Amino acid sequence: MTDTLLEIRNIAKSFPGVRALDDVSFSLGRGEVLTLAGENGAGKSTLLGIIGGALAPDSGSVYVDGVRRGEYSPRRALAEGVVIAHQEPAVVPQLTVEQNLLLGKTRGERQASATQVAEALADVATMGFPLDRRTPMSKLSPAQRHALTIAKSFAFGAKIVALDEPTTSMVEQNVEAVLLRVRELAAERGVAVIFVSHKMPEVMTVSDRVVVLRDGRVGYESSIADTSTEEIVRNMVGRELLDFRREHPMAADAPVLFSAASVTRPDTEHTNEIAVRRGEIVGIAGLVGSGRTEFLRAIVRADPGCGGVITIDGVTERIHTPNDSRDAGIAFIPEDRKQQGLALQMPAYANISLTAAPDLVGRGPFLSVRRQVEVSTQIAQSLALKPANVKLRARQFSGGNQQKLVIAKWLRRGSKVFLFDEPTKGVDVGGKAEIYGLIDKLAAAGNAIVVVSSDLPEIISLSDRVLVMSGGRFVSEHLGDDINEHSLVASAMGIAKGTS
Repeated sequence: MTDTLLEIRNIAKSFPGVRALDDVSFSLGRGEVLTLAGENGAGKSTLLGIIGGALAPDSGSVYVDGVRRGEYSPRRALAEGVVIAHQEPAVVPQLTVEQNLLLGKTRGERQASATQVAEALADVATMGFPLDRRTPMSKLSPAQRHALTIAKSFAFGAKIVALDEPTTSMVEQNVEAVLLRVRELAAERGVAVIFVSHKMPEVMTVSDRVVVLRDGRVGYESSIADTSTEEIVRNMVGRELLDFRREHPMAADAPVLFSAASVTRPDTEHTNEIAVRRGEIVGIAGLVGSGRTEFLRAIVRADPGCGGVITIDGVTERIHTPNDSRDAGIAFIPEDRKQQGLALQMPAYANISLTAAPDLVGRGPFLSVRRQVEVSTQIAQSLALKPANVKLRARQFSGGNQQKLVIAKWLRRGSKVFLFDEPTKGVDVGGKAEIYGLIDKLAAAGNAIVVVSSDLPEIISLSDRVLVMSGGRFVSEHLGDDINEHSLVASAMGIAKGTS
């Protein structure tokens, strides 16, 4: 028995036109938390796929607890005690919390798993997400699903757990509790943890060691005690991490371009409204479950039973369906890109063309594939999509590059209003700067922008004005120097009010 639980030796993997991994080697010990860092497209997802058995390497080997893996399959990896908690939790919405915890187990295993289920629920509660085992998964927020996935990974005897962006959509208070519990579980149970995150404060808090992938190779490795955020980022992107600053602040005399009044949903008694000026970026902050995402979905009528009066450029629009909102000039970039923003089995160019922009239409009712590829390639280059091959399927791109595809499909539509829900969820530091710059340019072109984000520095750096939501309604408005972390968190928690 060795203290080394996982050893990666000289792993290489290629896809058509792409060298995803090139001679990657590192090891992971019992009770150790190792961050796997790198920009989107650096090879992290491919490596997790190999560790989890979903992909087989072209060359090289994986050793688990000193034994060389001879077969690559998810079933084999699970038998070895390897669990991958993916960035988008794999759950069955129609089943309960308990049923999802026991998915894949035989009847006998389910009957013998009462202790593990109780431990998972206790861990979720410790993380700040108390859950009833009888609650349907469809009722859980993305943050609650992530927390449950983390707890499940540790509860059933795993030796190696890989957590891919585990704190996505969680607010700061929950993140602290989640990271603390991850470290405790790794130490208490001798579990080796691979932690993947683009949030540098989390990396510095939870990790013992960091391995940086760059262009498919290990470009940097260090103990956390001997490195810094700046050093990690420099090795990830080849440059210093720069604070984002808007280049195009809103004109002081800008008129209102977009307003949504008397916005209602069937699941709340509250009515909300918002007005956004031409060239303005309005941020919406609040705790998980405050109703931010639901407000945006009500505007575009993504859910049945929603109402409200939508006015764009002085014209009241008749909006009853998401197609109506699209045709009125509203672009909605949802939080859950895989389920709501992309057709994963379709090529990138077809996804970019999903909004059926007029310049992508061929003769009659037919779409021009040649034109789709041509225009999509131009957009992909402007967004630094990696890989730049728009004929690849959407599922073949990393999380951050998938997010670029979601944004890309609106760039030829001629939309005037852009609603961003967690625009940089799962996006690396370099990609974040690119998306921030894109949002700034969209505002500078005279569009109205609304940004929902759980990342307070993101809200603060992007917004001309911030609205805080709590309990399904807006509770405060923040301007100028009042747009700061203390003021926004205090307002979200009901401790203080912002300016009005």
